[in-house]
Amino acid sequence: MTTITYKENGVIFDGHAENPVVCHGISAVSQMVANFVEDRNWGEVIRKDGHLEIRDIKKECCSSELFQAMVIAIEDIANQYPNSIKIERG
Repeated sequence: MTTITYKENGVIFDGHAENPVVCHGISAVSQMVANFVEDRNWGEVIRKDGHLEIRDIKKECCSSELFQAMVIAIEDIANQYPNSIKIERG
């Protein structure tokens, strides 16, 4: 299972979904956002095996359409595969 925790100015992706479709979908969305954040110096990105953290996002960037699209994509995957993703707000 993958746990996704939305923070005040960041998001944490933890774990591996057993279903490859879910794992690939989450990876594609999260890596795209992480790369965008890094390229524009919007915040900090930490990558480890089974862990991706996007944190310290500049306040003026937190409500951007990029993050809105990420939330929609992740929640769509979670609705289709509810036993593979756990979403938390912390």
